[in-house]
Amino acid sequence: MTQGILLALVQNAALLLVLAIVYEAIPLRKPSRYSLIWRVLAGVIIGGLAIAMMLTPWNIQPGIIYDARSILLCMTGLFFGVVPAVVASIIASLYRLYLGGMGMWLGMSVICSSVLFGLGWRYWRRWRQAPLQDISIAEMLLFSFAVQVPIMLWNLILPLDIAIDVMLDLAVPFFTVFPLANAGLGYVLAQRLQHEQDQRIKLQDEFLFRSQFDSGNIGISIASTDMHWLKVNPSLCKILGYCEEELLQMAWTELTHPDDLDSDLQYYHKMLSGTIEGYELEKRFIHKNGEVVYCKITVSCKRERGTVQLVIAGYINITAAKLAEQQLKSSYEQLELVLASSGQGYWVWDLPKDELTLDARSAKMLGCTEQALAEGGRQLWYSAIDRQDLPHVLTALEQHIAGETVNFHCEYRFHRFDGQQRWFRVNGKVIERNEQGGAIKLCGVHEDITEQKQREVSLKLAASVYKNSTEAMAVINDKGRIITINPAFSQITGYRETDILGHSIRPLRSSQQTAEDYRHIRDELKREKCWQGELWLKCHDAREIIVWLSINLLADEEAKLHRWVMLFSDITEKKNTEQVIWQQANYDPLTGLPNRRMFIEQLNQEIRQAQRRHAKFALLFLDLDFFKEVNDTLGHDMGDRLLRDTAVRLRSCVRETDFVARLGGDEFTLLLLNAQSSKDVERVAQQILQRLAEPFQLGEENAYISGSIGITMFPDDGHSEELLLKHADQAMYAAKAQGRNRFNYFTSSMQEQAKYRMKLIQDLRQAVQADSFELYYQPIVNLATNQVEKVEGLLRWSHDERGTVSPAEFIPVAEDTGMILDIGDWVFRQAVDQCAQWQQHYQLEMQISINKSPIQFRDEGARFEQWIDYLKQKSVTGSCICIEITEGLLLEANETISSKLLTYRDVGIQVSLDDFGTGYSSLAYLKRFDIDYLKIDRSFTNQIDVDENNVTLCEAIIVMAHKLGIKVIAEGVENAEQAAILKQMGCDYAQGYFYSRAVTASEFELQYLHRQIRLPS
Repeated sequence: MTQGILLALVQNAALLLVLAIVYEAIPLRKPSRYSLIWRVLAGVIIGGLAIAMMLTPWNIQPGIIYDARSILLCMTGLFFGVVPAVVASIIASLYRLYLGGMGMWLGMSVICSSVLFGLGWRYWRRWRQAPLQDISIAEMLLFSFAVQVPIMLWNLILPLDIAIDVMLDLAVPFFTVFPLANAGLGYVLAQRLQHEQDQRIKLQDEFLFRSQFDSGNIGISIASTDMHWLKVNPSLCKILGYCEEELLQMAWTELTHPDDLDSDLQYYHKMLSGTIEGYELEKRFIHKNGEVVYCKITVSCKRERGTVQLVIAGYINITAAKLAEQQLKSSYEQLELVLASSGQGYWVWDLPKDELTLDARSAKMLGCTEQALAEGGRQLWYSAIDRQDLPHVLTALEQHIAGETVNFHCEYRFHRFDGQQRWFRVNGKVIERNEQGGAIKLCGVHEDITEQKQREVSLKLAASVYKNSTEAMAVINDKGRIITINPAFSQITGYRETDILGHSIRPLRSSQQTAEDYRHIRDELKREKCWQGELWLKCHDAREIIVWLSINLLADEEAKLHRWVMLFSDITEKKNTEQVIWQQANYDPLTGLPNRRMFIEQLNQEIRQAQRRHAKFALLFLDLDFFKEVNDTLGHDMGDRLLRDTAVRLRSCVRETDFVARLGGDEFTLLLLNAQSSKDVERVAQQILQRLAEPFQLGEENAYISGSIGITMFPDDGHSEELLLKHADQAMYAAKAQGRNRFNYFTSSMQEQAKYRMKLIQDLRQAVQADSFELYYQPIVNLATNQVEKVEGLLRWSHDERGTVSPAEFIPVAEDTGMILDIGDWVFRQAVDQCAQWQQHYQLEMQISINKSPIQFRDEGARFEQWIDYLKQKSVTGSCICIEITEGLLLEANETISSKLLTYRDVGIQVSLDDFGTGYSSLAYLKRFDIDYLKIDRSFTNQIDVDENNVTLCEAIIVMAHKLGIKVIAEGVENAEQAAILKQMGCDYAQGYFYSRAVTASEFELQYLHRQIRLPS
C-alpha cells in the first residue's frame, strides 16, 4: 500500500466520521411534518461528503480512482433509509459522471451497488423483525465483507489486464481496512440508536412513575433500610388516615398489625440479604382511627453495588373485599351444613379475581385436600374433567355467563386425584352482575351421580343387548306362553311378535326330538331351575334347525312371579361345518377311507378295548407293488383312479366291523378285529392279494400290480400303536424282499435285523466322518497281450468290531441314507490321487475304474463339476479314470444324466457298463450313449467252461459290442480254461481270481509296477 493511498484513506476516514455527526444532528427518527425535507437534506449532505471523498481519492491508473464512498453509501442505505440513500447516490453519480475517465461507469456501478446492498440488508433485517440497534460486530463484519465482493467484481468490466492489476491493488485495503472501518462506523451508529431507545424508555418510566405516584389509586411509599418512610403518595395517606408529614415521622413497623409483623419482617430481611429481590403478601395495618385496614403490598428495592439503598412498596386497599369474604365464609359454613346432609358440595367462583372456592365436601368428592383445591383453583378443576366432556362443560358455562341460559347445568366425567373416574352433576347460577350486565360471581352445587349413571348404563346395555343381540331371547310365563321376544328370535325362527306373543311354545317343537327328550328337559328344569344343550326347533316356514339352548328361571319371590328366560342361537351351519372339518381331518379325500390320524385313534381305542377284554386283533400293513411305474407311465390321474379302486377292493375283502385306512401314498392298513385264528387272518390276506392281482381298468389301459403285506398280532407283537406299526412295516418290507405279491408275519429276527441295520448306519456315518475306508485294486488284463493295463478300484471297510464289512452289506445302506455321496466323492479323489502318484513314480498311466451309484448321478449337485476341477488340479488326464455304471441308470436316464455322460466323454473319462446282461439290456441305450466298455457279469463267465449256453451268450455279447465299437471286459474269470475260451471269442479284457484278488495299493505296486511280470497264459 503506497503512501498516497494511505493518506487518501486517512482523509476518507475523517469524512466518514462526519456521517455519524449528520446521523446525530438531523432529526430523521422523530415524526415531523418536515420529515421528508429532513431526509432530502440528509441525502444532500451525504452526497456532498461523497464528492469530498472523490476529491481526495487514490488514483490506481489514469481515469480509475477509488475512495471510501462505498462505505459511506452502503451505511447510508442501512441506517438512513431510502430517501437519503437515493439522493446521495444521485449526487455522487452525477459528480462521478462529471469526472469521467476510464473508470467512470465502474465508479457509478460501485455507487449504485453499495446503496442497493445497504438498503437490501436494512429491509432484510426489518423482515426478520431485528432492530438495527441490536446489530452485532460479527454481523457488521459480515455485511462489510459482503458489500466489497460486488464492488471488486465490477472491475471485470475493465479490460482484463487492467482489471487484474486493479483488483490486486485493491485486495488488501478492500478486505482489511474497508471492512474494519465499515464495521466500526456501523457499530457507532447502532450504539447511537440504542442510546436513544434507552433514553425514551427512561423518560417513559419516569413519566409513568410520577403519574402513578401522584394521582394513582395505588398507595406508594419509598422507605430507607431502617424502615422509616422517606416519601409517600396521597393514596397511601388516604389508606392509613395520616397526613404525609405524620407518616414521614414514623416507621412502617409502627402501623403494622402485630400478628402480621413477623411474617412481613421475615420477607423483608431476606430481601435485604439478597436472597430475594422482592415479595408480595397480604397484611393488616392499624388505621389512625384504630380500625384494621387490609392491604395487599408489593415490595421491591433499589441496590447499588449489592447494597440496598431504598425500599419501594405499593399498597392496594382490600379491606372491603376481605370483610365481604368473611361474611361470605360465614354464609358458606351455614350452607355447608345444609348441603352435607344432602350429599352435595357447593362452590363459588369470583370471576374478576378468578378464584374458585369449594367446601370440604367437594374436596372429599374430588379425592384431594382443601389446600390443594385452594391452590389449584379453577385450572385444577378443569384439568380433572374428562377431555371428551370438557368442551361441553365450557360451552354450557359460557352460555350461562353470557345470559343465554337461566341456569348452568351439565353432567360430566371427572378423574379424581386418587385415580378413580366418577360422574358429577353440576347446577349453578350467576348471583351478581355489574352495571354492564357482566357476571361477577357464580355459585352452585354439585353431586356425585356415578351410581345413578352406572344403573342407567346397565339398563341401556341390557336393553341394547336384548334388542341387538344375535342370540334369540324369549321370556315365557309359568304357563308356557311367550311374553316377549327380541328381533333375533324373529330373524332365526321367522315368527313375528304378532304371530307368537301370548301363544304357547309348542309350535317350536321339532319332530327330531322325542317326547322322552322333552320330559327329560322338564324334569331337569324342575330340579335345577335351568337347562342347556343342543335341541332341534321348528321354524315358521317348517324348516328344522339345531340350536344351542339355555333356559333359566327368573323369579321375584316378593311378587310371586316366575318367568323362564330362553336364549338360543342357530348352530346348524356350525354343526355342518364341524362335520365337514371332522370329515376332512379324519378321512382321505381321494379314497374316502380313514386317514392316518383317524387310524391311529382307532388303533389306540382297539388296543384299550382288547386289553380290557383280553382279546386279540391283527394289523395288516399293505404297500402296492409297481404303483410308481403305473403313476409314471399313465399319469397321476390314472394313479389316483387306481388308488380309489384299490380302496373299494380292500373294503370288499373285510367285514363291516373291520377297519381299513390309507396312511398316504400307496400304503394302506387294515385292522381285523377279534382275530383269534391265524387262518382267518391268512385267508383275508390271501383274498386281498388275489383281488389286487386282478387287472385294473384305467381308461383304455389295463394295469397290473400286486401287494406286499406285513402282519402283526396284538398283543403278541407289541402293546402300543408305535410298536405294532413299526413291526408291521418291517414285515411288509420282508415280504417285498422275498419277491413281492405275498404276506409275511413279523418275527423277532426282523427286529434284530432292524436294530443291526440301525447300528450299521451309525457306524457307517462315523466311518464317513473319520475316512475309515480303503481302496483295494484288482487288475484288469488285456487278453491279447496278457498284460495288466487297467485296474478296478474296490472299496473296503474294516470295522473295529465287525471286522471287514462286505460292500454288498453297507453300500445299499449308504444309498438309502445318502451317505453314498460322500463315500463316492472320497473314492474318486482317492483314485485320482493314486493315478497321480503312479504317474510321478513310475511314469505310466494306469486307468482306474470306479463304480458310481445312480443316486450319485441324481443328487451329487456341485460335486460333478468339482470332480472335473480335481482332475485338472492334480494334472491327471481324464483317460486315467473309468466310471462304471449299471444298466438301471440308462433305463431312467434323463437330460441331466445324458449331459453328465457327454461331459465325461469330453474330458476323456471313459464309461463302462457293469453287470451287462443281468438287467434291462437294450441296444437302443448302447447306441444312444457313448459307452466305452461292456462288463460281462460273472454269472455268465464262471460256468463258461461247462455250460454251452453261457458260451453262446458271451460270444453274442462280444460280437454285438465289437460291432458297436465297444470293448468287452469279462468278470469272474477263475481258471485258465475260462480265460482261453474268452480269448478265443475275441474278448478284450478279463479280471478275476485267476489273475488276482483285490489287493492294497502297496501290494499292487510290488506285484505289477516294480517289475514287469508276464501273467500265466
